[in-house]
Amino acid sequence: MIGRGIISGASSLPIRELIALKDRGDALLVNITAYAEALLSTDSDDPSYLKAMSEAEDAAVGYQKAEDAFTRAIGSQEDEASSPELSAYGTYIRNTIIESHHLMTAEEEALAAELSRSGSSAWERLMASVTSTAEEGGRTLTELRALASSPDRATRKSAYESEIHLLETHKAAIAAALNGVKGSVLTLEARRGWDDPIDRSLFSSAITQKTLDSMLDAIVGSLPAFRRYFSVKARLLGLEKLDFFDLFAPIGGNSRTYTYEEACKIVIDSFSSFSPETGAFAAKAIESGWIDAQPRKGKAGGAYDIFFPIPGESRVFCNFDGSYDSVATIAHELGHAYHDSIVRDLPPSLSTYPMTLAETASIFAEMLVFDHVLSHAEGDEALPIIESFVQSSAQTIVDIYSRYLFEESVFRRRREGEISADELSDLMLDAQEKAYGDGLGIKHRYMWAVKSHYYSADFSFYNYPYAFGQLFALSLYSRRREEGFPELYRKVLRSTGMMDAADVAAISGADITDGDFWRAGLSVILDYARRLESWL
Repeated sequence: MIGRGIISGASSLPIRELIALKDRGDALLVNITAYAEALLSTDSDDPSYLKAMSEAEDAAVGYQKAEDAFTRAIGSQEDEASSPELSAYGTYIRNTIIESHHLMTAEEEALAAELSRSGSSAWERLMASVTSTAEEGGRTLTELRALASSPDRATRKSAYESEIHLLETHKAAIAAALNGVKGSVLTLEARRGWDDPIDRSLFSSAITQKTLDSMLDAIVGSLPAFRRYFSVKARLLGLEKLDFFDLFAPIGGNSRTYTYEEACKIVIDSFSSFSPETGAFAAKAIESGWIDAQPRKGKAGGAYDIFFPIPGESRVFCNFDGSYDSVATIAHELGHAYHDSIVRDLPPSLSTYPMTLAETASIFAEMLVFDHVLSHAEGDEALPIIESFVQSSAQTIVDIYSRYLFEESVFRRRREGEISADELSDLMLDAQEKAYGDGLGIKHRYMWAVKSHYYSADFSFYNYPYAFGQLFALSLYSRRREEGFPELYRKVLRSTGMMDAADVAAISGADITDGDFWRAGLSVILDYARRLESWL
């Protein structure tokens, strides 16, 4: 079994040897699970791939015992953790020691892991099953939500109303799932000594409450400007006010389409405009066939980058359809791959970065393509490109803020007992009102039943890291033309798994507890939002 050496001799091994064992186990497990996931994505109906994924998941569950043993062993050697030879692992060891202070007994942790299969994980699967199989008018929830970007308002509205009816029909089961997950989290986090689920979330995200508050304050300050954007979009659509089903409506008529070859050239040219090194990386990835781009029967939807630590290479999965968004997606995922390449020679203990920093290179890369395409757009060709960027950013900032407020209120209310489906809807509407305000007319009372992130027991508040990642990357991007910045950018990326987020930001001279840092990122978005007014 992976990690057997850690379990068998953990208490007697010195810290450096323990970390080396854990690094080998982590690299092997990640390689196994990445390979199984990549296989299954290419053909989701292949029984051998399904079996491989199941076996990889079983290996991960078994490995949890080794991880717990490792954490306890590091915690038991706290006095030796300050040895000079371990200085490179300072943050990693410190965080592992903190984690050791938040473990239940070995027997309790083992029981919690076993019960999760029939507890929180089962509730998560129930939500996924209900929302993926339920139909309204012959369409699944996924199909109905895809119509939110239809250019025809009647189609968007009808799909929205069908979606609401579908979720209304299944609200009791989905509410039970959310209550089950959040109840489990509250019970276990309390037993592990966390005062609140947000404390565990912040620890996992490598940030402090002060940093989160600084970012959220900046976001709140930007809300009037985003509401102005919603008003501008409504006028561009010929409406008095935007409703929820208008948020993703396309602006600017038919957008240009691209061949895959054109998309690859745009990405390489965009990366090269930042630095020859990033351009060469993009060219190598494309020419080496790292990208599985074309849709086909059996292939899963979506897009992702996946890293194989043992060979030290990435692979990119996407479904190219010729749209600008598809071009941006290739850049986004190759940004992740570039980040992987910067840390490829580091062990997992020094290269595994938190979710808050995981989007840095991907957003940065996406912006390179955005600016490149925009610079070659003529006249009204720029309108759909700019609006698409602002629309996406508004979701990452405004909607994410509403999701954060909602989850905060759910945990507060769940401590008092079960929450009914109607109460959950009221909490969601309240959160949306605080975020969107008068920028949105009809809102979406069942968004709590749509977003799968609420149903993860492993990571609570799976929302604010997206806003953090977007604004962190944009704040860095605003400095891209400074002399020597490409090398500084490499140093930032390389440090993402070695330090807390504040120390990573400090490498570039930034202070993430300062609201001005976050406002710099927001200004990139809002400057483009203001440009849309010229088309009124």
